[in-house]
Amino acid sequence: MKLFNLKHDQEFSFKETEILHSPQELLFSASSVALGIFDGVHLGHQSIIKAAQQEALDRSLKSVILTFENHPRSLTINNSPSLITDFQTRLKLFKELSIDYVLAIKFSLEIMNMSPDEYLRNYLLATLNAKSVSVGYDHHFGKNRSGNVEFLKEFCKENDIFITIKEAFKIDGDLVSSSRIREQLTEGNIREANKLLGRNFTLRGTVIHGDGRGKELGFPTANLKISDELIKPKVGVYLATANKHQCLVNIGHRPTFSDKQELSIEAHLLDFSENIYNAELELEFIDKIRDEKKFSSKEELIKQIKEDISLTKIHTL
Repeated sequence: MKLFNLKHDQEFSFKETEILHSPQELLFSASSVALGIFDGVHLGHQSIIKAAQQEALDRSLKSVILTFENHPRSLTINNSPSLITDFQTRLKLFKELSIDYVLAIKFSLEIMNMSPDEYLRNYLLATLNAKSVSVGYDHHFGKNRSGNVEFLKEFCKENDIFITIKEAFKIDGDLVSSSRIREQLTEGNIREANKLLGRNFTLRGTVIHGDGRGKELGFPTANLKISDELIKPKVGVYLATANKHQCLVNIGHRPTFSDKQELSIEAHLLDFSENIYNAELELEFIDKIRDEKKFSSKEELIKQIKEDISLTKIHTL
């Protein structure tokens, strides 16, 4: 279990057993807590977090997000969804929302088998001394997801904790949810996904050596290794930014040169020539330009890349 002080960029680690079996001294004298996984930190999640943050300001409490470092469904075979955001990106987004602390629990079999009452007592009371809780209308917790907002309401009433339950967040009548965002990304609908997120979708990875094909064509690319846990948009060519530079991102299998099915993610940064091997690069997706194609020749591909770059420049006008 880790505690992150977002105001001072500090990280503290605790043994799970210290909290589960012999709760230690309270981490805070009093706190306002937002409960949730918050994968994507989309507009609905932001409404929950902002409610907790506002209560903290109004009542002079510490604002805290109680979340999981790994997705709870990661312990079940083939049942864990692809993540919209990695954990470090979530921390960055929490900080941008002015949250004081994040308490991140490593989801385990012991946590999975914990009763709803035990879970709330261990973390909300014994660890965080919560005086206020903010949660989404569909939040579940505890063994077999048997705890819900009705259970939480009763618990808060018994322990004199103020509770805010945020209803479903909608845009133009459409429900904002992580599953809907995943759906839009897998269909390549970047603009729609960005609208639901309330920000541009990002992917973060490490720049690795590729086969040099882009450089050979006259358009060097940064090849990214990205966690298998993270969702990737539908194969195609995208307009994005990286290190504040506009770039073209190709997600696909490079069918012009190979029949391999291994997915590659390559970014051609415009007006950029620095060596960034082994560096971490964050791609911020703006729009989809086209689907992936197989070209009949290298010359035809070069012509298309030039047209893609022209489209990228039009977006900036």
